[in-house]
This record gives sequence, structure tokens and C-alpha cells, in this order.
Amino acid sequence: MNYQPIIQHLTTCGYAVSAIEFCLLPAIKVECEISGYEVSLIHIKVDELKEMPSFVLQKPEAFPRLAHTLSLDKWGVASICVNVPDSVSINYEVPELAFEESLKRHITLLNQCLSDQEWNKKELLREFLAGWYQIREQEYADFLCLSDAGHFELIDVFPPKKKKNKYGLDSYHFGVPKDYNQNSDYSLINNQIKGRGIPTGTGCIVPLQSLIPAPWRKRDLSDWYIKILDFIDPSIRDKLTHTFGQSRDHSFWIIFNAVTDSGKTWFGLHFVLKKDIKGKKNFPLNNKNLEFWDIKAMDIRLFNKERIIPRSGADISLQNKKVLLVGCGSVGSQIANQLASTGIGHLTLVDPDSLSLDNLYRHSLPTSYVNWPKTFGLIIELQNKYPWLDTDQKFCGLLDLRDESLLNSFDLVIIAIGSPSQERIFHDFCIKNEIETAVINTWVEGYGIGGHATLDIPECLGCLRCAYVNSLDFSRGLASNLNFLKSDQSLTKNMAGCGNAFLPYSNLTAIQTALIASGLASKFLLGEITQSSKVSWKGSPTDVINNGFELTDRYQAFTKPLEILPLLNSGCDICNA
Repeated sequence: MNYQPIIQHLTTCGYAVSAIEFCLLPAIKVECEISGYEVSLIHIKVDELKEMPSFVLQKPEAFPRLAHTLSLDKWGVASICVNVPDSVSINYEVPELAFEESLKRHITLLNQCLSDQEWNKKELLREFLAGWYQIREQEYADFLCLSDAGHFELIDVFPPKKKKNKYGLDSYHFGVPKDYNQNSDYSLINNQIKGRGIPTGTGCIVPLQSLIPAPWRKRDLSDWYIKILDFIDPSIRDKLTHTFGQSRDHSFWIIFNAVTDSGKTWFGLHFVLKKDIKGKKNFPLNNKNLEFWDIKAMDIRLFNKERIIPRSGADISLQNKKVLLVGCGSVGSQIANQLASTGIGHLTLVDPDSLSLDNLYRHSLPTSYVNWPKTFGLIIELQNKYPWLDTDQKFCGLLDLRDESLLNSFDLVIIAIGSPSQERIFHDFCIKNEIETAVINTWVEGYGIGGHATLDIPECLGCLRCAYVNSLDFSRGLASNLNFLKSDQSLTKNMAGCGNAFLPYSNLTAIQTALIASGLASKFLLGEITQSSKVSWKGSPTDVINNGFELTDRYQAFTKPLEILPLLNSGCDICNA
């Protein structure tokens, strides 16, 4: 990229600009005065402008500690964060304008930091972790803390299961509270802990009453630690002395937390007795004892439901909801995954069948579960993905669930078996026995034409039978009036005789149907839907027409795909009795 027009343009804007060599690399330097300080900003030349041009601050030690800057000690400069580079659309066709805009942002930020000390301090605390990441040791980049609270408590520290493995939870240190217990027959977290043997270290969680900005450089860490001791509550400091004062361990871990404007901030320190030190040394709670210890900064990642679930886009309020999912085939398996991802706390899976190779391309389970019960395979996969999901399974069919106490113990029942006769029989049982639990029925139609879901809320107008009212004579029909394919058509295919008959539809079709059913479920459980409802998605008629099948009048007239509509049908003899 030609920098001469850029230098000329910035010069005409009033900047003192020169071409230089910085660390053997071609660069430009911009010199200016900001809030009484002589400032030099350096930009390393690039071949192509792909993002907002960046500048570094030369000789940062000549200034007070500045927010939004990170020390690059090796080169004697500090980076300056004025924006997320990829988030800004730049004028790469006229680069001189991009450089002018970038300089304005850098100078504006530095001016605010230097002229407003109170703002600068607040920003340093708000971005505490950005500074902490700069000084942390890479070997502790992945330390998971399983605490749910943040108050003072003792922890066991488990090293990574496989030191050479850089991927998955096996690569993390685990900080586990002494009294930690997750009640589950199969628990991803418990399995991780048990698989690591005995802990190799001990430590504690220490809340801070206040916080100071993170150290500027690694060499400042010891002095910073001595200052931070003043922000520990005296009673907790006494606990530290009492707990570790007589310990003969050569290693201690402290996980701190403090409240900032960005929320509760967590970070940690690892103390290791220096190799040339003989005998027992007291835990370092003052300068005198600290000289015997090496101190290293750790990046702490909280691994608890209160942090992970909402941060991942799920809803923590759904943790107390119990859902019974009947049918774990192509649609049901996708519903299971989608429900778990919303934050559902308890999911009971029901299906009498095993995974078949024939359904491999439209089922969520991999080949390793072929011939295994679908429910079992899904539970393993779900609990490997969602640590706080409680699961159960039943190897039976829908009509085996006709038990009042069982059904009433759930917040929602979802039926994804594609058997209208069984679903109507089950609905009759629910009506007769006044089952209090809402029911979602969902099914996919063949040849990519669409899928449907109904939500039947007890004591609300609108029920499953509303979706089976015959539109001609308002009698109870045998086929759903939501369908896009006409009834009494031979829609199934077979490749090896009648025993292998199947309804042709793709995994994408199953996913789309699962999406509308899962969306309906989550909205109901969150209280966003309070009336019985229905929703459909509508696909292309190409395959239907090419195979010689007929479409219903509803398909031709349907104009509200994915829209949640009232389920009530004025011709339903149950709802209008």
C-alpha cells in the first residue's frame, strides 16, 4: 500500500507525520500534544487495509496508567483499543480518510484518559480482566472454577487430565469446592472430577471488598498482590492465616472475585515455593513471606449454571421445568437438543425403538449409537453437551403413559411420533381424566412440503381435536386439517418390500419441524403463550407435484408460515360443548 498520500493527507490535517523504521519494520510516526503530554503514536505499515488502522503509544511509562491500553513491554510501546477492529466498516478505497478517522479516535481516547482521572480509573476497573489477561501465565489460561457463590470456601485443584491435549475439558485445571456435589446418575462434571484421581493442590476462594486496576506488567504482580491484601475482609484474612498458616504444602491457589461495573470479576493467583528454599514457609500474607514464593497470574473461568446458561443464550428460569418428550426419532431427537439448549432443567425421553442405519442421515445421533436405544444415546449426547441437564428415560410407547400422576408431574408433554391415531387416543385419555399438563403434538409431512405443531393447554379453548375437525361437515376427521398433503394418498416408499416402508423427508425438514415445536414449547414454559395455539411451516411443492400427489386447499391458501395462531376451531365439539 502506498503510504505517501496518507502522510501528505495527515500533514495537511495538521499532524506532524514522518516515515520511520520501528523494530526493523517500516512505520509512520505521528507526534502531537494531548492534555499537556508530548505523545508519539506509531503505526506499522500494512500491505492492505482490511480494518481500522491501529496505532501504538510509544514510551507508555512516561504517562499515568491509561485505560484501554495494554503494555507491550518487549517493544517499549502500549497498544490502544479504540474499537473492535472487525466491527467498523472502513473506506479502504480512500485509505487516507480511514487513517484520519483512526487518529481522531486514538487522540480522543487518550485525551479523555489523561484529562479525566476519575473516568480513567473507572474504565481501568471496568476492563480489569483485559489487563489481567495480559499478565497471566499461558499454562493457567484454562482454569475452571466450579463455585456457585463467590464467598470464602476451600477448594481442591485438579490438574488437566492430559497435559498434551489442548482441547476439551480434559485440558483444563479444575477448582472444585470441598463440599461440591452434583446429584446425577450421569454427570459430565462428576466424571471429569473422578477421572482425575486425587487433587494435586489446595486453595480457597476469596471475595474482595474493593478492587484496584490490574498490574501493568508481570514484574509488577508481587507489589500489586501486597496492595490487594488490604481489600480482604479481616475475618477472611484470619481464616486464610488459620487454614494455611500451618500447612506444609509448597503450592497454594487463591481465586479472587470482586464486584465491578461490568459485574463480578474473577481472577486467580498460584503461589509456588521457590526451588532453592528449604523447609516450611508461611503462607505469603505480607512482603516478608512473599520473597520465598513465586507468584503467577491465572485466568479464571466460572463453570456454573448461573454464569454459563445465560451467557450461552439459554434461560436460567427454565432450570426448574420438567418436560416429557415422547418420540426420539428424527424430529424428536432434534427437539431434545433444542429444548436442552434453552435451559430446560429436566427432560424425560420416551421411545421403545433403537437407532437404525436406515435413519442415519436424518437423525441427530452418530453411527456409534446404531442398534442402541435412541433414548440412551440421546441422554449420553445431551449430558455431554449440557452439564446441568437432568435426564430420565422410558422404553415404552405413547399409550403406555396413560397415568394421571405421571403426566401431571410434568410441566409439558411433547409428542413427536407421527401417529395420528395414537395421538387422538392419548388426547381422549387426557380429556376424560382432566390431565392438567399442556401437550404439544408435532409432525412432519413428506416430500418437504411442511410440518406442524399444536399446543393444547388444559382449561383453555382449543385442543388437539380442533386440528382434526373436518372442514366440510365439521365432524371429527381422521386426518389433520392443518396438513398440506391430501389424505388417502399412498405417500410412503419402500426399497425392500412392505417391511421397509418409509415416509420420504430430509433432515432439514425434520429440523425445521423441530424448531417450530421447540419454539412453541419454550414460549409456553416462559409464560409468553397462554392460549392453545398452532404453528406450521410451508415448503416447496416441487417434489409433491413431481411424484403425482395432491395438495390441500389449506396449502394453497396458507399465508402465515411460522406464525403462532390460535388453535381453537369453531367446529370442535369438545371446545364448543
